[in-house]
This record gives sequence, structure tokens and C-alpha cells, in this order.
Amino acid sequence: MTLKSLNMKSASALLPSRAADGNKGTFGKVLLICGSRNMVGCAVLAAKGALRSGAGLVSIAFPDVLYNALTSQLSETLFLPLKTNDLGFISHEALPDILSAAENADAIMIGCGIGKGFSQSLIVTTLLKLEGKSLILDADALNELSGCMSILKDTKANVLITPHPGEMARLMGCTISEIESDREGAVKRFVEEYRVNVLLKGHETLVSNKDFTEVYVNKTGNSGLSKGGSGDLLSGIIAGLSPSMGGDVFKAGVLGAFVHGLSADVLKNEISEYSILPTDCAAVLGRAFRLIEASDID
Repeated sequence: MTLKSLNMKSASALLPSRAADGNKGTFGKVLLICGSRNMVGCAVLAAKGALRSGAGLVSIAFPDVLYNALTSQLSETLFLPLKTNDLGFISHEALPDILSAAENADAIMIGCGIGKGFSQSLIVTTLLKLEGKSLILDADALNELSGCMSILKDTKANVLITPHPGEMARLMGCTISEIESDREGAVKRFVEEYRVNVLLKGHETLVSNKDFTEVYVNKTGNSGLSKGGSGDLLSGIIAGLSPSMGGDVFKAGVLGAFVHGLSADVLKNEISEYSILPTDCAAVLGRAFRLIEASDID
């Protein structure tokens, strides 16, 4: 397998066109299921990533205890406050509301800061049973998945998982050093067993389709991305891109990783890698997209 990588020109070719007569529905509806009492920022970052990446409508489903915190930081999202359990997580009693929202969504992302437990496991496994939906699993959704891996083999959704090496090690029942010593091999083994798209985060992020016939290595980014919240922003970017890419979460993952890293490279020229924050990256996503668009101008 020869690894591919995007450059500015090929990223421009992959970037979805924007119809001049388009509307909110044209550019897709995204549902983000994020956050818990002690994890507010991840929901904000995911929402900003989706909003800055072209989605027409972004809905965020979250524990209702976060209502004031989220509404004070987000203006363009639709809010779906859900019943909170005693741990400060979304309650399983909110599942009917989640499924109703999912029915109308073109892309669904779940996991950032949702916590762990019975409710979270039930929500994740139920979403994996939805047929034909574009579904991005990150963070706590992956932690819940590690206890019921067999469901991946039967999923009818178009799934992209986005683990960091620690999460990948839990999913595969091995050590982080085993993952890092052969990242490509780890992705290959996982894809061959479960047949889902994989984005393995880290230095030179790898993105594979579910057949391992296309694998990209991402060359953008720098150490400034090594901060809590970077992965939440990336998942939001991928979710925001997915509807305009026909629901292809693999291509959205490839382009999303490139744009995410490029936002940090834009900042590297202005501030130190020590000081780059995920909120800074979110703020310059528009400049990153413009650089990609400009590379196609003769």
C-alpha cells in the first residue's frame, strides 16, 4: 500500500464547491452529541469546527445543565438540551430525542466529553444501528465502543472512528507503544477486521477507507496541536465537511485533517507553537480554507 498525502492543489480539488444558489439545506444538517457537566469546552470547539467548515445547520445535543454555558458562547447553532443524569452526563431517557434529531441529520458526530456509563453505551450502540447515516465517533464514544466491538461488524452506518493512539490501543487490546511502533499496520489490522473508516490521530495522522484501498498520511500541523480540545475541533470540522462531500466521512476525514493542521501552520507564522490553542485554530479556519481555495486560482 502506497500512502498518499494532500498538498494545497489536491486539497483544493477535494474541497466541495459552494453552489451560488445554495441554502442551509444545500450545505447539510449536522448533529453533534457532546459535553457533560465537567466538559463544556469540547462541545463549543466541536460546534465551531462544524460551523466554520461549511455546514448549513449545526445542532448540538447536550446535557441540559450546560444550557447557560453553551448559549453564552455559541450564536449560530441550534440547541437540543437533553435530560441530565446524576453524573452530569446525557441520560439514556433522552434517546428518543436523539434519534428524532438523528433522523433529520446528514452527519452525526458523537463522543466529545459525553462521559462513560450505561447511558453513553446505549446511545452509541443505538446510533451504530442506524442505516446509511454518516457517523463520526470520537473520544468517549470510542471508550464505550471498546466494550462491545462486535457491533462494528454489523453496523449499517457509514462510520469513521477518530482515535488517538491511547484510544486505538484500547480498541485493539494492545499497548500504545505497539500502536506507535507500526501505525500503518495497526490501522490495516483494524480495518480488515471491522471494515470501518479510521483516522488515527498523532504526528502524521493516518486516514484509511474501510477497505484499506486508500490511505492518506497528513503532512500539515505542528506541536501546537498537542493541547486538549484539538481533537474536538477536528471532529467538528469533519462533521461540517461531510454533508457537502456526499456523506463520505473518509474524504471528509482526509480533508478535515489537512485543514485542521493547516490552521495550526497559519498560526505558527504568527505566534509560538507553545502558545497555540484550539480556540485560536478555530478562529483561523477561514484563513486556512482561503489558502486552499487560492491554490486553485491561476
